[in-house]
Amino acid sequence: MITAVESGTARAAGLPGIKVAGKTGSAQNPGGPAHAWFIGFAPAEQPGMAIAVVLENAGSGGALAAPIAGKLLAAAASLGF
Repeated sequence: MITAVESGTARAAGLPGIKVAGKTGSAQNPGGPAHAWFIGFAPAEQPGMAIAVVLENAGSGGALAAPIAGKLLAAAASLGF
């Protein structure tokens, strides 16, 4: 999960100076575009934050859900979580 954030599909969820672990995905949707998701936690070594982002009918988890997760994790980190 760390590798996915450092060099894989979840790169957009990464934070400078904080090791984030996470995974992206796209769930099939027979009625339309795939549902995009990201799930992760930080710091990876001793988690204090966990996050799940699910976007219905959105498509790619790496392109859409991971950037949102990255912004939310950055906001939480700035508050000391």
